[in-house]
Amino acid sequence: MDEKMDQISSLPETILHDILSRLPKKDAIKTSVLSKTWREIFYTFPILSICDRESIRRSSKRKKDQQIKTFLDYGKQRLLRFSEQGLAIKEFKLKLSLTCFDLQLIYPDVDQWLKLASECDLQTLKLCLPTLKEDDPCLCYILHPGVIEARSLNKLVLKGRIRFDKDFLNPSVKFSSLCVLSLCYVLFDDEGAIEHVNSHCPLIEHITLKWCYVYNPQGARDLQISLMKSVSMHGLQKLKGVDIQGVQNVYIDAPNIEKIYYGADSYEPSKMNFDSCGNLRALTLMNMKIEFLFTDIWFLHLSSKFPFLESLELVECSMYENINISSSQLKALVLSNCSIMEKLEIDTPNLLSFRYYYAGDNLPSISFLRCSSQLEVNVLFNMIHPRLYQLGKFVEQFKPQKFLASLSLSIRPCIPSDEHFYYYEYRDVKVTSSVKNDVNVVDFVHLKSVLGGWTSSDNANISFRLK
Repeated sequence: MDEKMDQISSLPETILHDILSRLPKKDAIKTSVLSKTWREIFYTFPILSICDRESIRRSSKRKKDQQIKTFLDYGKQRLLRFSEQGLAIKEFKLKLSLTCFDLQLIYPDVDQWLKLASECDLQTLKLCLPTLKEDDPCLCYILHPGVIEARSLNKLVLKGRIRFDKDFLNPSVKFSSLCVLSLCYVLFDDEGAIEHVNSHCPLIEHITLKWCYVYNPQGARDLQISLMKSVSMHGLQKLKGVDIQGVQNVYIDAPNIEKIYYGADSYEPSKMNFDSCGNLRALTLMNMKIEFLFTDIWFLHLSSKFPFLESLELVECSMYENINISSSQLKALVLSNCSIMEKLEIDTPNLLSFRYYYAGDNLPSISFLRCSSQLEVNVLFNMIHPRLYQLGKFVEQFKPQKFLASLSLSIRPCIPSDEHFYYYEYRDVKVTSSVKNDVNVVDFVHLKSVLGGWTSSDNANISFRLK
């Protein structure tokens, strides 16, 4: 590179590192061949990402073994450079996708890499291995606390065939700076290990726990691991949000938590207790049988239980036939593919957004007892056997004079032309389609003729703006 033309290379190292951080990874790697300066900048860049797929490809065993050796040498040299020069590593991401057999051979190298990284004031660690499954109890990478126990570590993300051994139950194991903990498809030797880790993270703010397993050495080979049955979180004063999926029983006692996302295993009855989370602002429940969790009047007392709740989302939940939702602070409500429900009454004077998604033929009755003058209603459903008379009755529900409603529909098959249809007129109804040009519809008789011209191959969205 012509030094007279190269003004960027003379910039301070921190600025050059900032430039690298804004480039796609492939482009950042290319900078290492520009000059010796840029090569050094790249190799001291404090955000280090290593992925075996970039170096190891399908080939003969001999060639593959050589590729693995080259990959291991590369990773070791990259980390040794930081260690020997006393440089800090802000983030280390290691992604491995090798077969179980090959992974087991390189686990000692992974230990060394993580230890070197943790000694370089590591702030964020992301370790991703192939996904662990119940029917595939392949040997996992055993994570020892001494490998990753770093006072500087504030974010830990682990995914895949990673095993927490019983050393994590040692009272001396502490993560004094950890603020974010994310664990997906990992294996615990003891179900109490996660609670012990959490209790030794005084600054923890966000916890993700998705489809984690517990080891049972007494079980048959195909039953030696099973999904975690329960988790309890209490005494975490700084906890702001949790994302828990696949755990059957959950107890949360965190006075300052603001956001809870819980996805249950739909095949098992689940229980969840978070009544003491009075500061809650956003709640999402997924794959729940509501009858196992709440009584039919639970939604009537949202204001007293959660006075600051602003967002409620229920996804793929089995509901009661009649649901009454009442909350003075709720601003956003989402119901997506919630079965059984036949009647929904909503008493939410400050609600600004209501979204309802459903795939089926029988549409529920929905009414607003109180609502904001700025409320927007968006409905999206996929009717396998569309019935225009149902559509007419459904739309008629959104007729209060003091709020605007937008209705979005997704209809797959064509609609029978002889279908009986209830007639309702609106002053302003607009139909838009991703397949056809926009159409202004005066009333639903016109709407019927527009819909009747569709074929089963049309995948269209219809939007109504009602006044």
